[in-house]
Amino acid sequence: METKVSFARRMAVIATVIIGALIFSYGLYLYSWRDAQIAQYNQGIAAYRSGDHQVAVQYFDTSLSTYKGRQDLNWAERFIYPKPDKELAALASFHKAKSLLRLNQAPPAVQAFKESLELNSGNLYLGRDLTEKEYQVFREAAMVVKYDLELLFKNDPQQAQKQGKGKGKGNGPPQDGKPVPGDDPGSMPGKGNRDTI
Repeated sequence: METKVSFARRMAVIATVIIGALIFSYGLYLYSWRDAQIAQYNQGIAAYRSGDHQVAVQYFDTSLSTYKGRQDLNWAERFIYPKPDKELAALASFHKAKSLLRLNQAPPAVQAFKESLELNSGNLYLGRDLTEKEYQVFREAAMVVKYDLELLFKNDPQQAQKQGKGKGKGNGPPQDGKPVPGDDPGSMPGKGNRDTI
C-alpha cells in the first residue's frame, strides 16, 4: 500500500533544501573572502619595497581607512567577519610614516607616527590574553616607532619645535602663553634656572 506524502511535508523538504543551499553558498563566500585591510597593507609593503613610496602611502591610507570603517560593524557582521586588526593598522601607519619620510614630507610623517603610537603605544596589551612573547613583539613595535619619531625630531629640529619637543628658540613667543621648550625658564613661574635668579 502506497503512503501519500502530504503537501506540508513536501514544502518542508523544499524549504530545507533551499535554506541548506543558501547556507552552503554563503559558506563558500566566507571561505573565499579576503580581508581588504590585510590585502591593502600587503600591497603597500610591496610598493614600499619596490621604491614606489607615493603608491605605498595610498595603500597604507586605504588600509587604515578600512580599519576605521570596520569599527562600526553591526552585531551580525561582528559575528561573521573577523575583528579589524589594530596591530596591523598601527604597522600601516608606521610604514606610511616611513614612506612619507622617503618623499621628504616630514609633517605628515610625524602625524602618521603619532597615529601609529595611538593605535599601539606598547602598553595597551597588558591584561589581554597574550603570551609574554606576543606582548614583547607589540611592545618592541611601539618602541621602534618611538625611536624613529625621536630620530626624526633629532635630525629635523624644526619638526621638533613645531611639535613642542625641540630645543632652541621657537618662532617667537607662544600664542597660548605656554613656554616654548628651550626657553630660559628663569623669568617664568616655578623653580626656574638658579643662575638667572
